[in-house]
Amino acid sequence: MPTPTRTPNADPGIVPVESPAAASPFGPNNEQLPERLQEALRRIVQQFSTESELSRRQEIRRIKQAHQFWRGLQYLWWSERDQNWHLPFEQKLADNSSIEDLPRYEFVTNIYQAFGLSIISVLSQDVPRVRFFPSSAQAEEDVAAAKSATEVAQLVERNNRVGNLIVDEAFQLWTGGKAGAYVRYVVDGQRFGFHPENEIGLREVKLGDDVYVCPACGAQTAATLGARHSERNAPGASSPSRFTGTPAHAVEESLFSAASDDLSNAKRDPSTSGRPGRPSAQVRSMDSGGAAVDDSRRDSPRVPETGIDRTPETGDDGPISCPACGALLTEEDFVAAETITVPAAQTRLRVANGQEVITIVGGLELKTPPWANEMHEYPYVQWNMEVHSARLRAAYPHAADKIGPPVASGAQQYERLARLAQSQGGPLTEGGDFNPSLITFQRTWLRPWAFFALEDKSLRDELLALFPDGAYVAFAGDAYCESRNENMDDHWRVMHALPGDGSSGRPALGDSLISVQERFNTLSNLQIETYEYGIPPIYADSEVLDFDALQNQTAEPGSHYPARAKAGQSLASGFFQPEPAQVPSDLAQHAANLMGPIAQFLTGAFPALFGGSMDNTSTAAGYSMARDQAMGRIGLVWRRMKFFHADVMLLAVDCFRRNRPNDVEVTLLGAGAAFESKWIRLADLKGNLFSYPETDEQYPTLWSQQRAVLLQLMGSPDPQIQSVLGHPENFALIKRLIGLEDFVIPDEESRTKQYREIAQLVAESPIVASSDAADRTNGFAGARHLVPGADSRRDAAHSASAPVGSADVERGGLPPLSGVGARSSVMGEASLAHETAVPRHRTPQVTESISAPAVDVVLPSIMPDEFADNHAVELEICMRWFSSDAGQVAKIESPAGYANVRAHALFHRDFLLKQQRQAQPNSPSNAQRSPQT
Repeated sequence: MPTPTRTPNADPGIVPVESPAAASPFGPNNEQLPERLQEALRRIVQQFSTESELSRRQEIRRIKQAHQFWRGLQYLWWSERDQNWHLPFEQKLADNSSIEDLPRYEFVTNIYQAFGLSIISVLSQDVPRVRFFPSSAQAEEDVAAAKSATEVAQLVERNNRVGNLIVDEAFQLWTGGKAGAYVRYVVDGQRFGFHPENEIGLREVKLGDDVYVCPACGAQTAATLGARHSERNAPGASSPSRFTGTPAHAVEESLFSAASDDLSNAKRDPSTSGRPGRPSAQVRSMDSGGAAVDDSRRDSPRVPETGIDRTPETGDDGPISCPACGALLTEEDFVAAETITVPAAQTRLRVANGQEVITIVGGLELKTPPWANEMHEYPYVQWNMEVHSARLRAAYPHAADKIGPPVASGAQQYERLARLAQSQGGPLTEGGDFNPSLITFQRTWLRPWAFFALEDKSLRDELLALFPDGAYVAFAGDAYCESRNENMDDHWRVMHALPGDGSSGRPALGDSLISVQERFNTLSNLQIETYEYGIPPIYADSEVLDFDALQNQTAEPGSHYPARAKAGQSLASGFFQPEPAQVPSDLAQHAANLMGPIAQFLTGAFPALFGGSMDNTSTAAGYSMARDQAMGRIGLVWRRMKFFHADVMLLAVDCFRRNRPNDVEVTLLGAGAAFESKWIRLADLKGNLFSYPETDEQYPTLWSQQRAVLLQLMGSPDPQIQSVLGHPENFALIKRLIGLEDFVIPDEESRTKQYREIAQLVAESPIVASSDAADRTNGFAGARHLVPGADSRRDAAHSASAPVGSADVERGGLPPLSGVGARSSVMGEASLAHETAVPRHRTPQVTESISAPAVDVVLPSIMPDEFADNHAVELEICMRWFSSDAGQVAKIESPAGYANVRAHALFHRDFLLKQQRQAQPNSPSNAQRSPQT
């Protein structure tokens, strides 16, 4: 096994670094791979890249034409000589053709782009919803992983701006017909920021003193002058520390305590930040004796502390004798003290953040075997892109000297020019300005069976042993950059817009419109030329008009020209003008058909899809039917996109749990309009799962369509529909669909307030108030003082003489829970252990007592306000929370918090019942209160 050599690594604070690879004998990413293995990988990649070069060129020709049409460069002609598209004026520059040989007009009405934008907007209107299922419903790990995967997918979608990704995906399907998604973990401080970390160092510490052992009598003598022997004879030993003579356990405890103190101080000091892997200049560290010193004094000369007093009788160069027998002691008699490795100075590091990154790759950059139908048949997947040489040298410092010209191999030049022509833009179809600093960065993923393309069996077996799951290999031009053991299916997904054979010959969504666009351009130019060249000439009789005088006269408005009519004829009879050229009547109609029905039929973008008008339809039912028909055509592509998105999200979840070092905190805006923290635990992602798109999901729905459905429901007289619309949970959706941000919904504030209270109630514990039957009514008064209002105080004053019963509930009394069994039914078994920690408030005794057993009353930590709260809405929010996933989780994980919310909801219920009974004119409470008033 070769010995790994240390290679310079890329700094993630400067350049992006992808997910770390497993340990390899040739470096983390095989930076020191032997030349013969590098050449073998280069040969395999070149063989697969060039074996279908003709089919690849045809694919590039088709995609380049689509991209040029999207940009509005539509007067193209194909040259077999250089296998490229050209514009008319490029031919003039090449062979000095006269301008008369070129088309007179090149007007473009870009219906290709207009229909493409309509299709892209519809396909990207919604984000496909993904469901994660456990591989086994009986395995708890799989179930937990499926639940957590949904949260991971939402985080990945938010970090990658999934809406923009879907737009890019739809664009690639419209122009190229093929799109790939590459998922990986990227550490990039410039893009994702930094976070501080503390690194604890290690150092050697002595246990005891260095001594000399007398060879004559065996006596031990402290090595007062043995520092030089210790440094010379004790390998790895440092100078004696302040822990000399201290037991080992005491040394470890003291050092760990000192390192912990320094670590806490560094966390409190925000200024201790520096480059990754290097401590900042302001970081305090420990010297060899463990004492904290300032870095500014580290290089100043100082006397080493040996911990031993030097006697004046001996010097550095004097002889040492045994104090017992007087024998001379030499270096052979020196015995060094035992040393141990303990934590030492801590360093404050600035570490780059990382996250999962999804990149959508189009057909010009993504190269796949043209003969394969499914991805599992691919022997390779290749991603080619142009990257600046400075970035490549920063990312691969070990190969920095080799990165440079040639920028691409011979077989890559054709594809390179095609990509540069699109990325750099400009009026030419050639590859921009041929920037030599842009290096073709070729990244290829190979399956294990692709190594069997090598005839050398020993070399093939060596590669299979090094890359058992498949190989990822990267080249910058001709320079080898890196390789690692990596499975293609763990990072890539490829989809096609339309069904067909192979992976390169399938048409794109917009291919059928290119021919229509060319015919429309021709008809438009004919129409303009007819208008200009169709102006007829005027013929004049030379005996009537003086042409010599006409030529010498400046043409001005209102000018006079000499003319003489013939005898017996009018002046007009000496002039003749033929009829002007007329545009054929069917030309305009044919052009309108090309732009309208024909283009709509070919692409499936009917007017109802994007809100356009239709000639033969004037009813809402007709528009709805036309929209459904258009959605049926789009559904062919939408279903493919749903499965593609589900596969990509599964890859993202797998990438998350493989590369994330710690649990991740996600900040969310809770239902109460307050920010909440939610943690994604890596321990919950250990199970097996699979993803599947939402089966009952409809086609992409426009916002205007959702608003129309809402307005239709609001106009329905059905009481059940009105009840659903009146639910507090639907208020935010109604306000968003209406589009009026200043629209005030009366109960929306109550809903937000109650969600905030629930979040606080779950985090706290209820209060258990103990009282006997004699002071139950007074206990109501003691609890009612938390509820402001004169009404409450007046009711509390009358409650002392009233018997306990339904009237107590009418007055807002506390709901009693008799005995431990009743309390257990509310708080669960776990709350019994919590009773000792819950404060108990003894209500004051009253003079009148009723002989009855003692009861416990559960009070919420947040008391509802009888006068100010909207009890109907807030009680409904509480009831919905009890049945929600959050409520069920709290019932299991936080039974005390669940009981706290329940007690809070019971007060809302009792106050609501009281208000309802008071609203009735003949209610018992009013009848009971009227004699007292």
